[in-house]
Amino acid sequence: MAFDASPSWSGFNYQGKVALYYTLKLINAKPLGADLSNYSLMLESTEDFEILCDGVPISFHQVKAYNSSTYSDYSDALLGITVELYKQPGVTGRIHTWKLINAKPDSLDLAASIRDDINTILTEYKNKQPKDGTTVLEKAASDEKNIPKPAAILRAAFKDNTADQLYLILESILNGRNDAISRLDSYQYDDGNKFCGLDDVNIKIKSEIYNALTFRGAVVTDDHIEKSFHYFLGMIDRYIISRHKAKQQLSKIPITFNEIVESLAVDREDIGKEYLAYKFKEFFAHLIDEYMGDQEDYADPGQGEHCNLKIARNLLLGLSATDLWEHYRSFSPQIYLQHANNTENAIATELPGIRYVLIKTLHTINIKRATHDPARYRFTYRTTTPPYQHYLPTTITNTARASQIQKQITTNPNMNEILFEVENIIYSGSDSYQFSPTSMVHTEPPAAEDSDHRPKRDEILKFITLVPIATAKDALA
Repeated sequence: MAFDASPSWSGFNYQGKVALYYTLKLINAKPLGADLSNYSLMLESTEDFEILCDGVPISFHQVKAYNSSTYSDYSDALLGITVELYKQPGVTGRIHTWKLINAKPDSLDLAASIRDDINTILTEYKNKQPKDGTTVLEKAASDEKNIPKPAAILRAAFKDNTADQLYLILESILNGRNDAISRLDSYQYDDGNKFCGLDDVNIKIKSEIYNALTFRGAVVTDDHIEKSFHYFLGMIDRYIISRHKAKQQLSKIPITFNEIVESLAVDREDIGKEYLAYKFKEFFAHLIDEYMGDQEDYADPGQGEHCNLKIARNLLLGLSATDLWEHYRSFSPQIYLQHANNTENAIATELPGIRYVLIKTLHTINIKRATHDPARYRFTYRTTTPPYQHYLPTTITNTARASQIQKQITTNPNMNEILFEVENIIYSGSDSYQFSPTSMVHTEPPAAEDSDHRPKRDEILKFITLVPIATAKDALA
């Protein structure tokens, strides 16, 4: 299985973490007090991230979190960064991966594998007589849609070039007149490995934070490192979300090295609600990746194929950390999660609910039936035919009896807010269970003869049903 984990992490993604680690590494390599004002980090511009000096790139970086060592899974990314290096003499290129990239069969190393890919493209074009528009280079130079990925990469890098011009560009890379390939390699970490696992990158970041704090004479505690770690993840998270919202803007604002250095000096002994929200988001993203890495739970449909969980994951993890926390409160009508300091307790107690109920529901239910109201922190599913019904995905397990779950929900002070206009609550039980959310709270007086019998829009519904995941799936098919 090879899935791309980087979108799932959003601001806490593998891509962002590698960029953070690499930047801290560069900062720690400089003498204390060195002028870093001309250095900055840019994410998701030319490549996944790049290091700038005086606004000019000095290194390009591709980041891929594929659970695979097969070269073909990385070939497109390697072609992409190679052609960008062609356009930027003197810039170095590195690919950062979760697993070691093996060379192609019959190729000595990564460089030889890239050359073989380029040679294949050139040979195809050279031998195609007459030229009928079917080769990679011809498609790259055409106006066709839905072209192969290598052709799309070449078109994006060399807009308006003819097939013959593209041929000459790739030929110069192949024969070494342009040294792009010699400037590209897998990034080698301090442990000698040219790869870094999803969990190992956390350890490496914290090690660099420790080095940076110690280097500056700070009193370093595990708590200080942990809070600094999540602060930096939050910095990356906010930056990526703002970049996504402003993708069309010509001006791209990087993160300066000075911003990172200055943040190291901040006392984080009481970072409060924001820290807890970032910690929750990182944990939530990790659970999704864990689920997607479990072959018993998840069968990857393949690159670019429809997947309910991938779409829901990108939507939820594209939210700010505090907004995601508010959505999580809505997903947990059985728990009172009013205060931010409940976050760590929620993480400790609701791991099974997130991992085995909420994420499973997001994977199982047709994402086309989803409705999202970010202003109200509401993510639900809705049927397409009258009478329209809303279904709320939750973290509710089947460890308690349905009557006990009912009591937990009806005694939650947030119940009215969370369950407004929600007729169905999805849980992991095996049977449907209907209850009145007001039955244990108060007794309603009889309705007057001339009263409006329609439910008032500022009240929860008269009846709510706990619905098994499979039942909800059928209703929302």
